[in-house]
Amino acid sequence: MSPAGGLGGVNRTAVLGFGNRLWRDDGAGSVLAERLLDAHPGAAVFDGGMVPENFLEKVANTNPATVLLVDAADFGGEPGEVKSFHGDELAHAGFSTHAGSPQMLAAYLEARCGADVVLLAIQPVDVRAGDVLSTQVGKAVDELAVLIAACNE
Repeated sequence: MSPAGGLGGVNRTAVLGFGNRLWRDDGAGSVLAERLLDAHPGAAVFDGGMVPENFLEKVANTNPATVLLVDAADFGGEPGEVKSFHGDELAHAGFSTHAGSPQMLAAYLEARCGADVVLLAIQPVDVRAGDVLSTQVGKAVDELAVLIAACNE
């Protein structure tokens, strides 16, 4: 998929994945961003790691119509479940471990570039020290990578 026809192209979708890879499932969004970038170099995909707020201008500069924020968040779902949150729902998206809350990130991007911002929250299983995703979250990341790429071809 080239940027002209996919992520960041005519569909103008940007992805900002974030999370701390040293805390197992907390790194899910960051792992997803890396997988998308490996498969689609040059796409409007950003690995925000532990400081997603540092990537907001890079995301805004792609002039996206839609921004997908991807993070592990405890919203009380089943292990590895993915749930989308929009607008005011972001205030109830669950616990996130980042200084830049998904609600703050979305508000900035909506104001800055007028994009529709959606949080794709992945229910973590294990956020203890370690650098390997749980089986359930790893499967969710794999499925999201395929789905996001397919929706932007």
